[in-house]
Amino acid sequence: MSDVIETGFKANTEAFSIATLIYIRLRRVTGRVIDAMYLVENKQYAKHIIEFAVSTQDKEILHQVERLQTLIDLELEPIEVEPLQDEELSEDSFSQVTEEEIYRAQIPHHYIDVLR
Repeated sequence: MSDVIETGFKANTEAFSIATLIYIRLRRVTGRVIDAMYLVENKQYAKHIIEFAVSTQDKEILHQVERLQTLIDLELEPIEVEPLQDEELSEDSFSQVTEEEIYRAQIPHHYIDVLR
């Protein structure tokens, strides 16, 4: 039983990590900010964001969306993605992400425009 719980937790953690990468890339490409935690928890929101992300036709976003779809169970049409070359998906593209961006991606954004 604990193996099932541990496997679910690991998949959820990985899905959140991928959602954070999608958040950062979408913000850079489109200026749109998404809620990475809600993306993992709510399938309807995830479907909407994935459809929006696919519409950008950004190769890195498409790659991350493909990875996310394997972890969360969504009934979407398959994404036609050209495989990324090793040089296109380099550490360089992810090394530009600052610690502050990662931290902000993890903060719940449910309290915007509300007194704290």
